[in-house]
Amino acid sequence: MNSIFVKIAAALCSLLFAVAGVSESVVGYTEGKPITAEKQEYDFDNSGLLIGGYYGAAGQAQYAKEAGLDFVISASVSQAMLDEYEENGVGVIAAGYNLPRYYGTVTEANAQQWLTFTGEGYKDHPALWGDDLIDEPNAPSFPALAGCVKAYRAVNPNKISLINLFPNYANDEQLGEEPTMTFAQKLPLLFTDVIDGNNEIFRKYTSDYINTIDTDYICVDIYPFNSTVDRSGNEVKSTSTCYIRNLDILAEACRETNRDFWVITQAAGETKNGSPEGSKPRYCDEVSDISQQAYACLSFGAKAIIHGLFSNMGWWDVDSHMIGSDGKPTETYYAAQKVDFDLKAFSAIYGHYTYSSTYMVNAARVAGRGRGPLMTTKAEDKAKIVSANGLLVGAFKGEKDGKAYVITNMEELNNQTTARASFFVPDGMVATVYQGGENKAFGGGHYIDLTLAPGEGVFITLQ
Repeated sequence: MNSIFVKIAAALCSLLFAVAGVSESVVGYTEGKPITAEKQEYDFDNSGLLIGGYYGAAGQAQYAKEAGLDFVISASVSQAMLDEYEENGVGVIAAGYNLPRYYGTVTEANAQQWLTFTGEGYKDHPALWGDDLIDEPNAPSFPALAGCVKAYRAVNPNKISLINLFPNYANDEQLGEEPTMTFAQKLPLLFTDVIDGNNEIFRKYTSDYINTIDTDYICVDIYPFNSTVDRSGNEVKSTSTCYIRNLDILAEACRETNRDFWVITQAAGETKNGSPEGSKPRYCDEVSDISQQAYACLSFGAKAIIHGLFSNMGWWDVDSHMIGSDGKPTETYYAAQKVDFDLKAFSAIYGHYTYSSTYMVNAARVAGRGRGPLMTTKAEDKAKIVSANGLLVGAFKGEKDGKAYVITNMEELNNQTTARASFFVPDGMVATVYQGGENKAFGGGHYIDLTLAPGEGVFITLQ
């Protein structure tokens, strides 16, 4: 019955977009032909789920290994650092080591080292996964970046040239895009947040990226968690209402153009106990903070979760990072470590399934949700799940009739709500539930009960 309602809602949504004369999908949203990416054969194994850290530094490779990181992104790379990380089995994506790394804007004039790259003098290393090209580029930089990626790949086909995009809360100046929808176009779509200023220009930004740059991934940093204090001085946590839509837009772009989805998640902040000066990014030093982000991203098919920030360098309060000002692990480190090793329990198996769609259960209770349905939802992917709580569900397809699901407790973390759900295992199938670093198998033909702590998620395979 729920699938019927989803199909009716989808048909109505499509009709309203048609009336507005606006593309429902981010694919084809702007002029140009989307590039269907061909998967690269990298020096590293990206067949499963990767876990990374942003940034990495010398002297911290053992901490990275013990936290469950597969790689770090670093702007302070040396031969000695690479040796250290190789010894600990952790890869490095280097910024400014072999080639310059840019921020915001790049042009053909100032990108000549990339555009004319021949590989001469390139300092390769077994720990070196690739080179960091640019962080948060604007859309006018995309043509030059496309040339950089092409030139780099021609020489280094087994290395990654990393581009990390802006999130959807960036403004038009940062994104380099302008809103163009008229009031008449917006009117039929008032029920959905896709018409909001930032989401409109972010859809253009994403569309221009997949039309222009041939990478087999899309990487973005999204920091959704903030907090303030109430009149009694108690911390009040909140989740940005643009969070789910940001994941939705990029997941659709990745799914439709054969790209992996990499997300740099929030593992740092400005305020530990809430800001009396208004809402500010909060510390993410509890397991629920790290877990809810990780499983939300997995619910949209993410193939890499990258903690921002790992090392004691970068932005916001250093002691909110995984490694604090004293060079030692913090509460954030141990929270991330716990989640990382829970994810490791199924990270290889996760790669055997292909992302198909995402939907919400009790959408009004889902933290980080804006208005309107998800663009990634497919009615036929819905499982039989009974719950009174706000859940985010990712659906995946495996070989033959195999399926998999990621179910995330997306209740607002400020409420400390434990979610309960019943998941139906079809006749003739066996469900394997991966939760808390362990797994348990269940036969088909009945519902199984799930209990999800605040921010917790589970991975379920059906064979």
